[in-house]
Amino acid sequence: MEEKRVETGVPGFDNLVGGGFEDQSINLIAGGSGSGKSIFAVEFLLRGITKGEKVLYISFEEKKQDFYENMTKFGWDLQKAEATGKFLFIEYSPEKVKMMLEEGGGAIESTVLKHKVTRIVIDSVSSFSLLFDDEQARRKAILGLFDIIRKWNVTSLLTVQHTPTSEKDRGLSYVEFEADSLIFLYNLRIDSNRQRFIEVLKMRGTDHSKTMHIFKIDRGGIKVGPAVRVKV
Repeated sequence: MEEKRVETGVPGFDNLVGGGFEDQSINLIAGGSGSGKSIFAVEFLLRGITKGEKVLYISFEEKKQDFYENMTKFGWDLQKAEATGKFLFIEYSPEKVKMMLEEGGGAIESTVLKHKVTRIVIDSVSSFSLLFDDEQARRKAILGLFDIIRKWNVTSLLTVQHTPTSEKDRGLSYVEFEADSLIFLYNLRIDSNRQRFIEVLKMRGTDHSKTMHIFKIDRGGIKVGPAVRVKV
């Protein structure tokens, strides 16, 4: 039986993954600072709104007003979207998420259930993981977070601060095996210019693209282009 697909709304991306994310899956998008993770995440939520869904953005790092202002650069009026009741934004400290794990859902779960949210973004899970001192505690916390997300029956996208080209950056070691998909964003210097690339490392149950694709960020957000051969 063919799995239901959830369109991301990112031009050119869904063609790489069989039409979008699997329904009710947990997806990771990883990249360095300024790589486009939050932009991709907002496009994913805005696509949900166009399909009549209610969506939730949970931020651990950025204030709502600053975030909304930054997104206007791409032509997105998130304040207006929020006024319709379809776009929800929660500023949540990582410490509160730690409390949420202890409570088994807490205030975020109440919001998800009350508004019948179908898409969630958590930006970023890296901040949350820093609350725990050792790898075992981090892994346990991530497993707990994933268990809570799965019981909500939503399609989620979690951002991770990670430099894919750095062998020293192992910021994904405790989450990559638990997620249903893993997407890398690169910002590489090619000759004398910087170019952006996207790669789908894995997506369970999907015959996804196995090559890197160039992408651009402009006024309308992210646009994924053709496959390229790049050595990283």
